[in-house]
Amino acid sequence: MIELSSLLNISNEKSKKSDYKLRRPRRTEDLREYRIVEGKKRSEKTFRSLHLVEKELKVALIFPSSYETAISNLGFHRVYELLNHVEGIQCERFFYDRRFSRYYSLDTYRPLDEFHIWAFSVSFEMDFINVVTLLRDKGIPLKNTDRTQYHPLVLLGGAVTYFNPDALWHYVDLIFHGDAEDSLQPLMQQLREGYRTKTDRTRILEQLKPFENLSIPPLHHESTTIAKSFTLTHQPACSVFTSKQSVFPDKVLLEIGRGCLRSCAFCVAGHTRNPVRFVQLDVIRSIIDEMQTKGFTDCGLISATFTDHPNKHEILDLLEERNIKFSVSSLRLDALSEQLIDGLMRSGQREITIAPEGGSQKIRDLMHKEITEEDIERSLRLIGEKGLQRLKMYFIYGFEEEVEADFEAIGKITERARFYGITDIRISLNPLIPKPSTPFSTRKIEDIKILKSKKHLIEKILGKTVDLKFESIRTCIQQYQIATANKDFKGFE
Repeated sequence: MIELSSLLNISNEKSKKSDYKLRRPRRTEDLREYRIVEGKKRSEKTFRSLHLVEKELKVALIFPSSYETAISNLGFHRVYELLNHVEGIQCERFFYDRRFSRYYSLDTYRPLDEFHIWAFSVSFEMDFINVVTLLRDKGIPLKNTDRTQYHPLVLLGGAVTYFNPDALWHYVDLIFHGDAEDSLQPLMQQLREGYRTKTDRTRILEQLKPFENLSIPPLHHESTTIAKSFTLTHQPACSVFTSKQSVFPDKVLLEIGRGCLRSCAFCVAGHTRNPVRFVQLDVIRSIIDEMQTKGFTDCGLISATFTDHPNKHEILDLLEERNIKFSVSSLRLDALSEQLIDGLMRSGQREITIAPEGGSQKIRDLMHKEITEEDIERSLRLIGEKGLQRLKMYFIYGFEEEVEADFEAIGKITERARFYGITDIRISLNPLIPKPSTPFSTRKIEDIKILKSKKHLIEKILGKTVDLKFESIRTCIQQYQIATANKDFKGFE
């Protein structure tokens, strides 16, 4: 580990281009790990060049999941770009792999041990387990108050900080709540100054108390403020790299909106990310032009739902005019249009995904979904008329109000899909996981025996007529426990 006091003699000279060279590891295990990281790096193409240079304060940006998930996460790109524009900060990317022991950077292959700050970007509750596992495997004291100047500062950020990161309260040193655009860079500037002038870890943390959206667990300092950025309307998040190994292979990811106009009762984003902010059309046009200039032909449009963007028709016209293939992260079935389906099919998509969420109107109303039987019928008819034969649908079960008829209603939707010529139907089902900050926050996840009984009933009703995929009930219960944990949570020990 690097001692904090080693930064007291930081030079004021201008940063120079990084010439860090890692000697190829000799140990077989280390070499195998190195080659895995090297292979991931070679799969990438640079869309936004940052000209990484050697700087004094090293920040490891860690996504505690697979590389494929990390490179597909737009927030991961955004923070990487933001931090590398802070004077004196050198940020490099890492991903989690349970086989790893050294952990080499994707950017220079520098080992994780050489970084002063470990910044975890966490989007899913289950990745908390990987955060704790990595700290334990690297010999970092799990309790934040047991750490000394010889240990890195551990920072938590990402989607989980918008509602309840308490399960990691005793494991991290800092929790950055909310959007990164406006306040992360000033925080890092303050940290860098603290590292330059202080040797005492506690005093460095004390200096950070003025940041309104920052919790400092070792000092029992808790923030209830979530940072909200309004600059993204003209400076949206965009991929720094693309990768063949991404969930969105070789696609430039572009954020076109943040927040959600809807208020589905089960969804955290609709209750924590508002107000809704849409990226301006001329900004989207300029990035599409940049893609063309640099030879990129595929993009992924990221937002709570593409179909709510006020300029959705103009965006689709632009993509067709520029001959850019695209996909969307989410869409509303009640706003599905011929223009959107035509554009997706032009982009090579042969499957479409919709989310009725509830089979019956009763359950959809309970979820505040604002989708009617007529909306579902219209969307299925449109999909069938366009010749798409592959359909994926999402449903949620696990409500105490459910009866057998509500599950039978899922079967009726699949029957209507077949009526319109859709033959390849896949259904994904997961139990309701009540989350903090939502109207369902006072509910509890149903008992495992009840959920298993409902799962078997759904399987019986739908039979072998469709391809059913159920999320693991045990994993969903564990996710609920983490999402609703308090600061005394001991589930990782």
